[in-house]
Amino acid sequence: MKCGENVMTPEFLQAFSVALDKAESYEDAKSLVTIGEGKYYSTGLDLQNVKSDRFSEVVDALQNVLARLLTFPLVTVAAISGHVFGGGVFLALVHDYRLMRSDRGWLCVPIVRLGSNQRVPAALIEVIRSQIPSPEYHQTLILGKKYTAEEAKAAGIVNKVSSLEKLKDSAVAAANRLAGDGLDRKT
Repeated sequence: MKCGENVMTPEFLQAFSVALDKAESYEDAKSLVTIGEGKYYSTGLDLQNVKSDRFSEVVDALQNVLARLLTFPLVTVAAISGHVFGGGVFLALVHDYRLMRSDRGWLCVPIVRLGSNQRVPAALIEVIRSQIPSPEYHQTLILGKKYTAEEAKAAGIVNKVSSLEKLKDSAVAAANRLAGDGLDRKT
């Protein structure tokens, strides 16, 4: 992902969906690795849209991408290269495997801290409930706890922690291992 902080606007999510189409079109592909740029994986939903009449549009676009990744025919691995907030956490959680950079970045769903009166759709709540063990679910969604990579791993939110230098290679190795283990949604 190359879009600065990878803020989720309807346009960003549309481009992400097009990228998924392209990845899916490669007949020999067995896996997909997503990685951010610089110090961000994704800072989540564009706050200008969250506090406007475009909220429904951006949430619908996010939910479409999440649903698509949940049923994507390739193994998916999120290489969390830095900060990941809000919608970016939801995006990472729908991947089959998650690695997080060890030396930089917070993982946080700061809904309670935003002061928004927008309701979180039930489908997004279920993503967190299904992917984050209890009691961390409460800490993550209700209290907006900020996790370091090591804390996220200890909480069961990410599978592995890696240095930035090894993050991409570790993600590709995990994707190859999972694809080799027979995790295949094409058949």
